[in-house]
Amino acid sequence: MATNLLNPAYQAFQVPEESGGIPVVIPHFVNSAHDHGLQVHIWTINEEADMLRFIDLGLDGIMTDRPDILMQILGR
Repeated sequence: MATNLLNPAYQAFQVPEESGGIPVVIPHFVNSAHDHGLQVHIWTINEEADMLRFIDLGLDGIMTDRPDILMQILGR
């Protein structure tokens, strides 16, 4: 549900997968951000399975120490 309560002067959230044991990057968060025209970037994801999971979730960016793995997944 999009509202006009949020009119950000930014374009993306850059967040960890979890904070203090609480999941941050969940479908509701991603969908809400996208509903408001915001991208979601996650850091730092280094395992192929996690990269694939977040790509499937619709994240817009993945920060990684293993760009070789991510580039292979993306076919580049």
